[in-house]
Amino acid sequence: MLSRGRIVFFVLSLLLVSTLAGGHWMAEAARSDEEDSLYKYLSTFTEVLSLIRQAYVDETQMEALMAGALDGATDALDPFSIYLPAGEVEPYLAARRVGNRYSGMSLLKERGIAYVVAVDPGSPAAEAGVQAGDLVSTLNGRSTRQLPLWEVQGLLAGEPGSKVEMVVIRLGEEETLAFELAPYQSPAATLERVERGGQAAGVLRIARFEPTTAGRVEELLGEARRAGYDRLLVDLRNSAEGDGAVAYAVAGLFAGGELGKLVKREATLETFRGGDAPVWQGELVVLTNRGTLGAAEVLAAVLRQRLDAELVGEDTFGHAGRQDLADLPSGGRLVYTDAFFTGPDGETIDEGLEPDVSVDFYSRDYSEREVPQAELIYRRGLDRLFATEVAALPEAA
Repeated sequence: MLSRGRIVFFVLSLLLVSTLAGGHWMAEAARSDEEDSLYKYLSTFTEVLSLIRQAYVDETQMEALMAGALDGATDALDPFSIYLPAGEVEPYLAARRVGNRYSGMSLLKERGIAYVVAVDPGSPAAEAGVQAGDLVSTLNGRSTRQLPLWEVQGLLAGEPGSKVEMVVIRLGEEETLAFELAPYQSPAATLERVERGGQAAGVLRIARFEPTTAGRVEELLGEARRAGYDRLLVDLRNSAEGDGAVAYAVAGLFAGGELGKLVKREATLETFRGGDAPVWQGELVVLTNRGTLGAAEVLAAVLRQRLDAELVGEDTFGHAGRQDLADLPSGGRLVYTDAFFTGPDGETIDEGLEPDVSVDFYSRDYSEREVPQAELIYRRGLDRLFATEVAALPEAA
């Protein structure tokens, strides 16, 4: 979960809002002798703040300094935690309801750097040439270094027709991209046929986990069964949107028993179980990359732990959590991760899943030096899928 140092730093920043602005200190601060006591952090932070205000070349604004401290504190928690000033709560909630429905782009910030996690095929961002992994230098002419995440998300959830201009850094080169926000058809799960050496298999692509996803996947698995597929390549690359509970529902189409939990500290908030009769059985290989996030990580973990599915590709993002909002005395709000999903083993998914077959620079041979990474992951996945002997399956109904 969160390290104690990060929690202390966040608590420190929140305390400073009330204590510094009020002009007094708590008379009985936690003056323990512990190495990371709250008082030590308060003293250090206060000393630095005082030096900045007294000695910085330009006059500083307390409000801006405190907003920066709070943004830094939430950034230290995880890329999904956000501090919302009082006047920005309602606009943020409206932007959150829109999400990436008009842009098709999932964007986060870590350590002050904004980057694209995933892009939906056929979306305005995809049509403009935005790619997963792009570092976003500026957004509508403003440096993303100075833009808090809530403001970035607001710009990408504006009214349809609003223009978005980005300067991105890709492979060390700057590129300017532009598009207009517009509704687009959300990518549904798909099933394709692939053949090799006289054998056929299915490629199941799940781009996001929405309320309709489990039903759609059930239909596709029925098609795979009727087609006689005994092998399935499950493509979860750049699947960064959706609900963890939906991922368990999809996993239940493959496996029964306990599939995982939603846990908060030591408490179990919810337990997820699969059905008694899986819709499809056979050999599984799962494709992953850095854009495999949240609900997609839940499904990947269940398929690996319950059915020995091989993961092929890159480490996943490493954050299958649930966000909550807390009211602050100032009128602002804190968006934070309050619980994590687990796999069947009970371990929280708060670190990236390492693939069984890693596809990276070091795994390439000379003949593959010019092959795009996405294509190479796909090829390796098919290699593993068709290399495995599969037991005879029951006849399709």
